[in-house]
Amino acid sequence: MKISQNERSLDPAKTLSAELADHLCERIRKDRLVPGDRLGTEADLADEFGVSRTVVREAIGSLRGLGIVTGRQGLGLCVAEASNFSSVLRKALVPQVASPQGWRELQQLRAVIEIGSIALAVELISAEEIIRLQTIVVEMKRVMKNYKSDPTATSKTYKEMDCMFHQTILAASHGNFVKQFHGVLLDYFHAGDKHGHPPTTKGLREHEFIANAIADRDIDNATKYLTEHLKPQLKAPCE
Repeated sequence: MKISQNERSLDPAKTLSAELADHLCERIRKDRLVPGDRLGTEADLADEFGVSRTVVREAIGSLRGLGIVTGRQGLGLCVAEASNFSSVLRKALVPQVASPQGWRELQQLRAVIEIGSIALAVELISAEEIIRLQTIVVEMKRVMKNYKSDPTATSKTYKEMDCMFHQTILAASHGNFVKQFHGVLLDYFHAGDKHGHPPTTKGLREHEFIANAIADRDIDNATKYLTEHLKPQLKAPCE
């Protein structure tokens, strides 16, 4: 089934590579493909869907990064091993990242998970985890000093530390299911957040407030500061 221009017009927010990724995921679900089943080579897929090999590479790259497909010598593209809960989540959430609205919904989900877990995290967080949070904030401050001279590299490093900061909080709640779910969402943002914003001094201050409130075992302020920090993600897509 080729990806026609008519199909593209149904969802102009999607790129050709995003559409192809969706088609491949749908094939895996519909045909009940299992790990190791063959999807074809780049040339096979380019011919089948009527797109360039560049589009195929982009689609495969995104799916490979999410742990959905893998390459095998002599076979081409195959379904990857789904050995844990995170792999299943990645497959289920792929369609959401193909459009700005879907991306916003994932951001909302991430915010709900974090805010819902913060009280338990404050209660259970260890001294070592508190030190880790505060150390991350110190590193964020150091990195931000380089933003004007190298915004691209600074944004990348800052986002990595932002992920570590929020993952540390979720890990402190000791909910493995929640931690994996949240980790998958952060993986999406870290790998390809095209709708995000550059780091700001306001965001940096918010991280500091959250870390200090958690260090003080202050559930009310930790919840307040985290909610304020994540408020942009809680807004509806149309706002």
